Amino acid sequence: MTTGPGHFGYEDVSNDRAQELVQDPNVAIIDVRDDEKFGEATLDGAVLIPLNDILADPEGALPAGSILFICNVGRMSGVASQMATAVGRSEIYNLAGGMTSWLEDGLPFKGSLAGSGD
Repeated sequence: MTTGPGHFGYEDVSNDRAQELVQDPNVAIIDVRDDEKFGEATLDGAVLIPLNDILADPEGALPAGSILFICNVGRMSGVASQMATAVGRSEIYNLAGGMTSWLEDGLPFKGSLAGSGD
C-alpha cells in the first residue's frame, strides 16, 4: 500500500519500497517503539527514538533530511510521520504494515528474534 505525499504530508510505503529506502544512505530509519520491541526486531541501520520523545520535542528529536519511520503495525510510526510533517519536514515515509508485515514477508532484520528459528 502506497499513498502519495498528499496523505497527511507523508507517504505510506510498502515493504518493497521500504527495502529501497533502507538502501539509501540519505534516509534515516527511526524505530518509534520501546527498547524491548526494538531489541527483538528492527531494520538494519534503525535508531530508536520512542514516539513520546518525538511528540515532546519533534524538532530536537528528529534528524534533518529524509526519514523512514517504523513501528509494529504502522500506526505509531504514522503519528510520528504526521508530527514530522507538522514541524515542516519533507520526504517522510511510514512503513505501512510495520515490523509485523516485514517479518511476515520474511525480510531481513536484526534483533533477538533473528536467531530464534521462528
